Amino acid sequence: MVRHWPGAECSPGDGGALESLLPRTRKNWLAQNRLPRDFPYYSLATLPQPERISWILKSTYRKLGGADGRNDSQVLFYDQVIPGSALIGYLNADHWALTVPIARSHKFLGSTFVNRNDFPREALLEAILRFVEEDLAASAK
Repeated sequence: MVRHWPGAECSPGDGGALESLLPRTRKNWLAQNRLPRDFPYYSLATLPQPERISWILKSTYRKLGGADGRNDSQVLFYDQVIPGSALIGYLNADHWALTVPIARSHKFLGSTFVNRNDFPREALLEAILRFVEEDLAASAK
């Protein structure tokens, strides 16, 4: 949707983004493509409080909430976790706040429709890398 806004640099991709988010699609893929067991996997879940959800995502948050209140406006909690992974944290942010820095490149969108997009992504990445580094070091001992 954001690719249609002036100045957006998003490509349309293969058109399968929404299909790939369906639980049956991901479960089928995982059943046919077993993850290698020779290294650890980590998951991070987004479970925002309602006031941390951008205006434009509130309807999908409510819609998914009919199935499970533990969602980030795009994906249910348990669909965010890689099977067999270590769950390293929960984030109080909606799906777009974590994944797409809209407010940084689209000031109008960030102040209106995507109004809860401020998230310290760089600090989060550093924390994840430190956690993984320490976890792998501890496992090597």
